[in-house]
Amino acid sequence: MVIGVNAGVGFAQRQLGLRIDPFKSYNFFVEVEGILVGGFMSVDGLESKTEVKTVRQGGVNDTEYKLPGQITYSDLVLKAGITFLDPMWLWYQSTLSGAIKRKNGSIFILDDQGIPSVWWDFYNAWPVQWQGPSLDASQNLVASQSFTLAHEGIKKSLGSAAYSVAKGLL
Repeated sequence: MVIGVNAGVGFAQRQLGLRIDPFKSYNFFVEVEGILVGGFMSVDGLESKTEVKTVRQGGVNDTEYKLPGQITYSDLVLKAGITFLDPMWLWYQSTLSGAIKRKNGSIFILDDQGIPSVWWDFYNAWPVQWQGPSLDASQNLVASQSFTLAHEGIKKSLGSAAYSVAKGLL
């Protein structure tokens, strides 16, 4: 009897009592310096890129070496509905007044039980852009705003990796 790769993985999961299903992208929250800063509709910009530099050796025309260059990170764009309590707006207001407050934060993905399971930490962030709602009386939509955060790096949290080890996933 031949068992396919997917069937074998499912069997191993059942035997070990593990679930390695992908997490749902709508089940997340964002915190900044340990404070939950709101219910966000979306988070974009979880991205980093390593520049690739090419070098050719003199006199060798058929060989090109690739070397790692600078690492860059995309800005984070957080979209949320407008509410009375708005710590992100207050943070942005301080930036507008010239008091740049760099803060660390985390973006958490929750499992089906609502437990943070995977997360990324971002460092030295500050709001650089705000976009208010498009107001349209003919639409029945939530008034939303977005904040763009510049930052100096994203790393998958060691706590997230430890959680995976504790669950037996690594």
